[in-house]
Amino acid sequence: MSSRADYEKLIEEIRKHDRLYYVEARPVISDHAYDQLMQKLEEIEKKHPDWVTPSSPSQRISPALIHGFKQVSHVTPMLSLANTYSKEEIEDFIKRVHKLLEGREVEFCAELKMDGVAVSVRYEKGVLVRALTRGDGRKGDDITANMRTIRSVPLELSGAHIPDVLEVRGEVFMPLHIFQTLNDEIENPEEKWANPRNAAAGSLKLLDSHEVAKRKLSAVFYGIAEESSHSIKTQAETHPFMEKLGLPVFDKYFRKLCKNLEEIMTFAEKIEKVRHDLSFQIDGIVIKVNEFRHYDLLGITGKSPRYAVAYKFAAEKAETRIHEITVQVGRTGVLTPVAELEPVFLAGSTISRATLHNQEEVERKDIRVGDTVVIEKGGDVIPKVVEVVLKKRPHGTHPWKMPKKCPACGTPVVHVEGEVAVRCPNNACGEQRVRRLTHFVSKNAMDIEHMGVKVVEQLVEKGLITTFSDIYELTAEELAQLEGFKEKSIHNLLTSIEKSKKTTLPRFIFALGVKHVGEESAELLAEHAGDIHTLTKMVEEDFLALDGIGEKTAQEIAAYFRDPAHHKEIEALLKHGVKPEQMKVVADKSHPFFGKTFVLTGTLQEFTRTQAAALIKERGGKVSNTVTKETDYVLVGEEAGSKLDKAKKLGIPLLDEKNFKAKL
Repeated sequence: MSSRADYEKLIEEIRKHDRLYYVEARPVISDHAYDQLMQKLEEIEKKHPDWVTPSSPSQRISPALIHGFKQVSHVTPMLSLANTYSKEEIEDFIKRVHKLLEGREVEFCAELKMDGVAVSVRYEKGVLVRALTRGDGRKGDDITANMRTIRSVPLELSGAHIPDVLEVRGEVFMPLHIFQTLNDEIENPEEKWANPRNAAAGSLKLLDSHEVAKRKLSAVFYGIAEESSHSIKTQAETHPFMEKLGLPVFDKYFRKLCKNLEEIMTFAEKIEKVRHDLSFQIDGIVIKVNEFRHYDLLGITGKSPRYAVAYKFAAEKAETRIHEITVQVGRTGVLTPVAELEPVFLAGSTISRATLHNQEEVERKDIRVGDTVVIEKGGDVIPKVVEVVLKKRPHGTHPWKMPKKCPACGTPVVHVEGEVAVRCPNNACGEQRVRRLTHFVSKNAMDIEHMGVKVVEQLVEKGLITTFSDIYELTAEELAQLEGFKEKSIHNLLTSIEKSKKTTLPRFIFALGVKHVGEESAELLAEHAGDIHTLTKMVEEDFLALDGIGEKTAQEIAAYFRDPAHHKEIEALLKHGVKPEQMKVVADKSHPFFGKTFVLTGTLQEFTRTQAAALIKERGGKVSNTVTKETDYVLVGEEAGSKLDKAKKLGIPLLDEKNFKAKL
């Protein structure tokens, strides 16, 4: 029997782990151990409902809104910043400040300009009571229920000297890896988000906070709208003050107190150099007069304050030529036009292709083969064609049209009413088959290394594989028929195929390519079913009963498992030795991997990188894609890249495969 004191102690423990995981990115317990704490909390609250407060970690998700968001007035207006785009414009801003302050000595606080959604969050007696969007600056939408789902945002402030009233300003954003994962799960190109900011904004306006929680949004705070103790006098004091209360703020590296233009520009140049290495999106820096006492003197103009400006980095653009528009057939039959470009280096990578989404997009921008176009990767992760340079259009070009027949199999295409997408309805289409097989062997599915799309295409062309299970029947003699395949490459591929047989149930489900089932849905299905045989016997009502599976997805899953051909294929995979097992989390705090953050680089001999990552997670560790000062180990394989250089520079401990196995 738990006492009230035990209950409150458990709440504090969960809040501590929320902060360590979502704010500081250094968890000390496994996800499994955290889930057990939450389960214990919910059990206590069932027995003692009178103990539950709105700030309990169990109360993050509220019932869906029925009538939409209500509008609420801001305590102080949420002003939008004027933009600057050059050193000269920043210099003009500094001169205006000095003139208005009649030559007083002024310092400036420079910090990141997040490319997210501006919000205002209010705490009373340390408890989150309201969250608003910017709206028109005077009134905003009440998004309190959705804000509570963001685990980096504390429901209750911590630390000493909590003010009676604190209203903070910040930004909600979607981390890049979350954005990419969610976008990859969207089959229809028309429905994909253009950038993380759009994804975050759309997520915050969902009426069902259960759905918002699935988007895994994050937040950062950088300003104070109201603070009852009036103890904070400068912008430079704001971040450490909020951090002590448990609020997520910018790292010290991303903010700087500057005395003059040159120091501001040095900071801006430093940030611009690393912007593409960040795990979130920014579009510049913000420059604020440091001392709050100057703000009233400086005042506002229109909707913008005179004490702050944004310096926006130029959107990275490049000119190149479209030498062809090809049509890609997806694994579910969707036809997508793709611009084949003269290769051009842009925003850290060489771009040679850009999706044109659909026929409507091509017509709207009047994109033609032979056109010189401007492509951009500034505010977007996905490169896009911004515009056609009409003055460079060659004579004799013609408007592009989507083919009436599938370019892969010749089947007449269909345009389903209510959809922008055009589809090939032929499930036996060779290109669809290649895409399904490529998905099956991909990194996040069965993770068969050395079997990219070019290899799959050759295998299909030569009639060596048509189904997933055919992959596990390939022989060295058959692989020798492939172009460029010698003894070593044959051995490598056969070894990878053999390694892939040991996989987790979520990966196996994801690999099957069920329509609308992404990695997150696959995890949910695996957790509920427990094994593949149980899953194949479930019906539509079973799937609908799962929190997180919608009606359309439930229909598609049920239809997939009703098909005898799919049952036959799953059984064939199992007979070939594929063993989809649930990953077991070993919450052994004494294990050297427990609570440690790993980054993997290079090629390992005895494991794929995915298998190594799974072993780390099983032992309570965490795997990250980016080397930072918070990284505990870098696991180094052959032909390691820039991550190894960065690890050496930061003095991060390195593990070779031998040491890694010893620590396992």
